Amino acid sequence: MTKKTLVTVVTANRFMAETIARAIGATSELEGYYHGNGYAVTWTNGEIIESEYKHGEKFVMNSGQDMRQMYAHHFNFRMRNYDALLGWEKSKADEAQLSVIKTLWAKSNVVVNAMEPTFEGELAFLNLYWYLRMPVTVRRAWLPRLRKPIIIRAVENGTYSPDKHEAWLAEELVNFFLKANSEAAGKDLDIESAENESADESGDVELNIVKGQTLHNMVTLWMDATMELGYDFEPTFLIAHKLYAKGLISYPYLYQNGIPGNVYDSMRRDFRVLEHNPCYGRMAKEVGWLSTRNTFHNGETPYNGHGIVTTGLHPTDLSRDEEKLYNLIVKRVIEAFTPDENDFQKKARKKRKSHKKAG
Repeated sequence: MTKKTLVTVVTANRFMAETIARAIGATSELEGYYHGNGYAVTWTNGEIIESEYKHGEKFVMNSGQDMRQMYAHHFNFRMRNYDALLGWEKSKADEAQLSVIKTLWAKSNVVVNAMEPTFEGELAFLNLYWYLRMPVTVRRAWLPRLRKPIIIRAVENGTYSPDKHEAWLAEELVNFFLKANSEAAGKDLDIESAENESADESGDVELNIVKGQTLHNMVTLWMDATMELGYDFEPTFLIAHKLYAKGLISYPYLYQNGIPGNVYDSMRRDFRVLEHNPCYGRMAKEVGWLSTRNTFHNGETPYNGHGIVTTGLHPTDLSRDEEKLYNLIVKRVIEAFTPDENDFQKKARKKRKSHKKAG
């Protein structure tokens, strides 16, 4: 039997694949994938395989199966095939790309899941895995930022904290199962009663209010882009994802706008690149030290996302629309990391305490 030595990286789209391939040395461009340095990098063009909950089969937790196996047990998997009445038909391109993925998969001793760093990205890969049913060692490359050192480390080693990732994924899958089971049973959530229940318990809710400007998430970026640039949601969404795929911004998560400590540490190094921005470079130069007000404070998990930050790369070859949205993000990043009065007061108190200890 021929020993398999290929490592195949599967990601969501060609833009991401190109950036990842460049980082790991897969420089030969072939039909449907990149190849080189022992790697193949291919893409799915989104959720190429769809899942459907098995009707009539009640969701039951089974201690003998892990959550991925339970997912396969409770769902059917098939190629996406949109309703022809709405103008969609199964794409020949999908069939061709799936054939490429299957061929590379069969030659691989490791497949790297480099889908988007979201729960939806996890589902897209699981759908593909259980549709193909070709057992292989899987490594998860969690890539909220597409920088070369981060890509190489993730592709070679997988997630930084696999136990935490597995615990997060298991919890998300349970919630997904319960929702699918409820919908299949016709027990959709009563929105009105849920709102009333939330209102009754509002006294127990503790709010984490961040003073000063916050980082963008996808929703606030869209609102800003509408006001400043006249963009609707769809073009804002597509441009933001292109900027992410080019390695210029972190993944544009929908709601989260805080950042974990390791991202803050990176921004301390990368922030100086913004001083060369033609629109807001002078503004960046005036920031002496970076505020920590946007860092995670309540035990948030990075697997649920973080605010949009720049990555320290110089933008090149951007379209006019990409440049305008990128500069809008740059402006907000500078504002979010600019210390306010509370930051200065905290720093002064910390300095006084250190002097007392030294005395």
